Amino acid sequence: MMDYNSRKLVPYIPPAEYDKAAREFLEQFYPDALKNPMPVPIEEIAKTGLGLAVQYICLSEELDIYGMTIFTDGAVEVYDPDEGLYDTKSFKAKTVLIDPEAVKKTNTGCRNNTIAHECVHWYKHRYYYKMQKFSLPRYAKYCKCRVDQLPKSTDEENIMESQAIGIAPRILMPKNTFVEAAEHLGVAYGKDNRSAICTLADFFDVSKQSVEIRLEECSLL
Repeated sequence: MMDYNSRKLVPYIPPAEYDKAAREFLEQFYPDALKNPMPVPIEEIAKTGLGLAVQYICLSEELDIYGMTIFTDGAVEVYDPDEGLYDTKSFKAKTVLIDPEAVKKTNTGCRNNTIAHECVHWYKHRYYYKMQKFSLPRYAKYCKCRVDQLPKSTDEENIMESQAIGIAPRILMPKNTFVEAAEHLGVAYGKDNRSAICTLADFFDVSKQSVEIRLEECSLL
């Protein structure tokens, strides 16, 4: 049973349990990834497993927003690069918006991490956002995930953003099978692992930076 802060409906997931949360997600939606090393088809999981509608649309002029999860029907401000103007558009709940240019400019593999990040928000945080009572009724309740990861407006939102940041790459690179793949490639502490990191990034369809961080988390670097 999920442990929630009863007043705010924010799940209690300490960093030490991020691997457990990722494993539970995969057990429900893609258990094969826990048996053998393989790329996780996160967009397909978002669509068929979670029932999310994934759309690609420009979210900001500065390209500083990777993605957005919409929790209730309503209007959301997006950017039209052709017109050079912001506009409001209506979206349904269970919609994930990904800015393709924002994720493209960052690094290869960022798109999958962004989708996984938004999946975590829906999977773990939807009750918090659905219960918010302070936004105008015609506007959707949503969370924006920014490139710069600036602090959110509330402590609860900071906690949930940290959870999504920590759990998403663990979904894409589940610990046991990731370690198996890394050891197969001969990754070892103190060794020049650059070629293996590139191979792992290509195989799991994530960024090289994400691989390096995951190797450190798994005590392989």
